[in-house]
Amino acid sequence: MTTPGLPLKPDPQTGQPRPPRAPLENGWRRSEDKSRNGATKVPQPPPAAGPVLEWFHPSHGRLWTFIALSVVVVAGVFTLKDGGLAWMGTWWLWLFFLPLPVFFLARERNLRIAAGADWLAYGNSSLRTYELTKIHVTVGGVAHQLILEDAHGGRLEYVPIHELQLNRELWDLVYLGLLHSTYENGADVNRMAKEYLSLNIPPHLRKWD
Repeated sequence: MTTPGLPLKPDPQTGQPRPPRAPLENGWRRSEDKSRNGATKVPQPPPAAGPVLEWFHPSHGRLWTFIALSVVVVAGVFTLKDGGLAWMGTWWLWLFFLPLPVFFLARERNLRIAAGADWLAYGNSSLRTYELTKIHVTVGGVAHQLILEDAHGGRLEYVPIHELQLNRELWDLVYLGLLHSTYENGADVNRMAKEYLSLNIPPHLRKWD
């Protein structure tokens, strides 16, 4: 029996009809530009799955911005702790300073996300978004993260939700799968996931964009 008000699952090959807009995190700014070159660098579909419809891979501009912000943040922390810029004359402190932006940059460069009509791939792992058995949200640092499992043993752990929202159309595809798994498949959804992702609002009571 179909849940009243639940939008249709898109066709696995064409992605039509596209899902309605999914709710976003507070403080969400805007989507990143989707680089055409990024399509060749993101994960490919799982076996027997439809094509990649949406993806995210950081552009060069985003990477350089990330480097600059990392340097400013790390330098700011050192300056506040030292009460000034005297730390810059202490050579061994640079052994701590220099690797940190490099570490964060490496992580950002490895950010690879792709989605089809009914699947999500993050890094080297993928799963079926309409066959989820577990949808949990947890907090890691300052980010809310997803823990997902599907009926085929697929698992994604500690995926920052804001990263999935860097491409809003990708997030729309994923979110509709979360809704279907919640209301059609009876997935195990923890309290934080219900509240933070608004999964506790029945589809027929939602205002779809």
